[in-house]
Amino acid sequence: MGKRQVIYKGSEISGKSELVGKEVNLVTTEQRVWHGTITAVDQGKVEFKDSRFWKHSFEIGNIDKIYTEVVTDY
Repeated sequence: MGKRQVIYKGSEISGKSELVGKEVNLVTTEQRVWHGTITAVDQGKVEFKDSRFWKHSFEIGNIDKIYTEVVTDY
């Protein structure tokens, strides 16, 4: 069994409802990395809950990329 990373650039995030509920790493344009679960995505922002269950909101313009891991059979 292996893992594969799926990377979404900041310009690709707007309206991606399939990201809701996924455990991800979020990298800001300031190169800060946040780890947690996405709770909502809309046209202008991403709502995020970290591992300590603190809620955060990020403007899409301030997100460099979001990446997640997918477990594969190979």
